[in-house]
Amino acid sequence: MDTQNVTLRVPKALLAKTKELAAARGTNVTALVIESLQRLTSGDEAYNAAWKRQQALMRSGRRLREEGETFASRESLHER
Repeated sequence: MDTQNVTLRVPKALLAKTKELAAARGTNVTALVIESLQRLTSGDEAYNAAWKRQQALMRSGRRLREEGETFASRESLHER
């Protein structure tokens, strides 16, 4: 994997909590940042794929009634 160094400015308290979490998981801050970024970017990919599937379903339409079948009249639905 080709990598690039980056410099981040984060609040000291957040960095301290992140270091504690990394130590508890037996990893380091870099690995946690990579994991978080991968989760964020893969979430967008999954959302976009779901959006495309939904758009295709809406374009294909859905039958609301069988061929030749008529909808109920307003009067028959609201009989008292």
